[in-house]
Amino acid sequence: MGLQTCDTCGNQFNWSTIYKSLLIAYRPIKCSECNTEHRIMFSSRIIASLLIVLPMYIFVLFISPPLDLAIPSTLIIGILFAIIFSLVTPYLIKYRVG
Repeated sequence: MGLQTCDTCGNQFNWSTIYKSLLIAYRPIKCSECNTEHRIMFSSRIIASLLIVLPMYIFVLFISPPLDLAIPSTLIIGILFAIIFSLVTPYLIKYRVG
């Protein structure tokens, strides 16, 4: 589990570059060394989506009702879950030369 490297030259991408790519609709990444364009793999799109949405969904539907949390509290905590899990996604997703 590490950050993606360029398939052509082996240069490691920055965490912030990958995260920005995810936030802007899976924008392709260009290697800073060799200018090779990398596109996110479809399976990684699914992983990223599930990793962000699923924990929030589980919390809102299954964990918060027994705790009897108010709706604003539930939504804020659910959004915090989504943000926290989204910070891990750059380590899990893969790109390929496109």
